[in-house]
Amino acid sequence: MRKVSRAIFLVFLGALSTAVFGAVTAMMAALSLAATSVLVVPGTGTPNANVVDDYMPNFYNRYIGGTDPSLPEECAPATECTLTGINYPSSFFPFFFFPGWCVPGRCETWNNSVGTGVTNLNTTLIDRLVNTDDDIILAGYSQGGAVVSDELRNLASLSPDLKERLSVFVIGNAYNPDGGIFTRLGFLPTIPFFNVTFGPAMPTNLGFEITGVGFEYDPVMYAPLYWLNPFAMLNALAAFDTVHGYYLTPNGNGPTDSIAYGYTEEELAEILSGPCPGPHCRVDSNGNRYFMIPAKSLPIMDLAMQIVPAPLRPFFQPIVELVSPVLRVLINLGYDWSGNPGQTKWALPLPFDPFQDWGAVGVQLVNAVIEGVQNAFGIGASTMIAPPADTNLATFSATASEQEPAWKEKLRLIVNRDEVVEDDVVDEDSAPSEESAPSEEPVPSDEPAGDEEESEDVGAIDEGVVDEDGTEDVGAIDDETEGVDDETIEDEELEDLGTQGDAIESEDVDAEAEDDTDDVGVDTNDDGDNGAGDAGEGGDASTGQAAA
Repeated sequence: MRKVSRAIFLVFLGALSTAVFGAVTAMMAALSLAATSVLVVPGTGTPNANVVDDYMPNFYNRYIGGTDPSLPEECAPATECTLTGINYPSSFFPFFFFPGWCVPGRCETWNNSVGTGVTNLNTTLIDRLVNTDDDIILAGYSQGGAVVSDELRNLASLSPDLKERLSVFVIGNAYNPDGGIFTRLGFLPTIPFFNVTFGPAMPTNLGFEITGVGFEYDPVMYAPLYWLNPFAMLNALAAFDTVHGYYLTPNGNGPTDSIAYGYTEEELAEILSGPCPGPHCRVDSNGNRYFMIPAKSLPIMDLAMQIVPAPLRPFFQPIVELVSPVLRVLINLGYDWSGNPGQTKWALPLPFDPFQDWGAVGVQLVNAVIEGVQNAFGIGASTMIAPPADTNLATFSATASEQEPAWKEKLRLIVNRDEVVEDDVVDEDSAPSEESAPSEEPVPSDEPAGDEEESEDVGAIDEGVVDEDGTEDVGAIDDETEGVDDETIEDEELEDLGTQGDAIESEDVDAEAEDDTDDVGVDTNDDGDNGAGDAGEGGDASTGQAAA
């Protein structure tokens, strides 16, 4: 009886194991079949994204893969991800003066071009939904974003199961609810000759997960709200030329162009992987995300510097750095990014919000004036960053530390020395204190002492030792240095000095050595502190010149 029971138990256990193994195998097979299909609708002037090198890979790798951790970082066969371009006219009659917008045989009006794109996208999408189990991403750029936005209305009646397989990703979207150029002008009727219909905005409440990405000041996705602000409008027009067309570059359309504002892919990934809501991302009432990539410089200044001949740009750059902070404040008065980003906002015939906090605006203007003066004269670091040298964007926005001329450094040395003299004069009757102790980089014994000009340039001369009568014994500097190698110190000083070493050697030290002992004490103390400051600033200046 026991043997029979054991045999029955073993048979039952084997059957159960087979069933479990089969279920696990089926589950793993189902998971392995869950691939990702990305349908890319290109922007105006690119009718066939499938034949443009790096166009679709740049779209996915830069913007889509970095915003959703559940997606592969790169779309490739190895990750079971496919990229498919949706062909359509991608034209805009009658703007023939923009490359590719209106060419013979492909010069459809906006409504006809977008309508054809919606038809082609819908056909491809239905085929994927019916014949595959893929998760599908609808991706659109510029006019392609308008195509995706209109297609969403056709998909409103899909079942919840099918909607779960769909997600939406748009960049530079002309139908963005808060900021899209066609949304801002949604109050206008259809223009018959141009056959252009403004709006409606992309629907955000149909059950699809939507992510939008746009660069700051791009007028196609983030147009000004207050259209009577001349600074905002002129800057937006400049951004159309310098920003909107550079989301996916370099690619087959522009092999040598850089990303807008000179961004790198690593910088974009850092922003798009950040928190949302966060400093660069807003969330609407339906959970959709809207990223705004901050501007590194003002497009209007970028465009102006492109017009200036290259030999004259170094002379115009200080002017740009002087006025840019104040101009940015005035430009930003034309925008309002508060509230629900999924809510449509039409353009307003005002230069700014009359009910905003004007006290805060005044503080911003004062700070902007100070920042501009600091940037222009090299007192502070510039807030603008230059794009790569091989791009056609403006080159004015390099940091001040990378382009700072020598005269600015000397001016700062004089200002610092005057401040030190007022604070650090040693009283003749005072006893030595901790502040009068030698600095971290004492001067070797063979270094000339008491040379005022030398101490200003070198930036490493020590204060020396204070005698019992309150004066400093310059000759005792070497005695105060403990365990320091003279040759090492000299090498460090020469590294900080750069090419100034020869000039220092030629200074006349004998005349200074005959000065009064009290004067020597004061000067040496002042110069020691001032020199320490020079060591830090001089090192930075040397680095910047080397980089330049």
